[in-house]
Amino acid sequence: MKKSTSIISTSLLAAALIVPSARAYADDNPLGNHREREALRHDQRELQELKDRRHDEIREGDKREAREYQDKIRDKQKEIRNDRRDIYGNDHDRRYGWQRDGRRDHDHD
Repeated sequence: MKKSTSIISTSLLAAALIVPSARAYADDNPLGNHREREALRHDQRELQELKDRRHDEIREGDKREAREYQDKIRDKQKEIRNDRRDIYGNDHDRRYGWQRDGRRDHDHD
C-alpha cells in the first residue's frame, strides 16, 4: 500500500511540474494585437478580390484593366508585407515561405 501511494504521489508531483512548463511553449498571445491581425486578414481578402477581378478582366480580354489591377495587386502585396513586418518582425516572411513578390514559394501563378 505504501509503495502504490508513493508511486501515485510521485506521478502527481511530476504532472504538476510538467504541465506549467509545457504551457510556456504555447503562444497564448500571438504577436501583434487583435486589431492589427484583423486588418492584415482584411488586406489579404482584398488582395484575393483584386486577383479575382484581374483574372476576370484577362478572361474578358481587357488587358489595360488587367494591368491596372496588377498595379493595385502589387501595391496591396507591398502593404501586406509591410504590415507583416510591423506585426511579426523581419523574419516572418522567410520563415513561412513568402517570396519578395508576395507569392508563396510553391505558387507559380
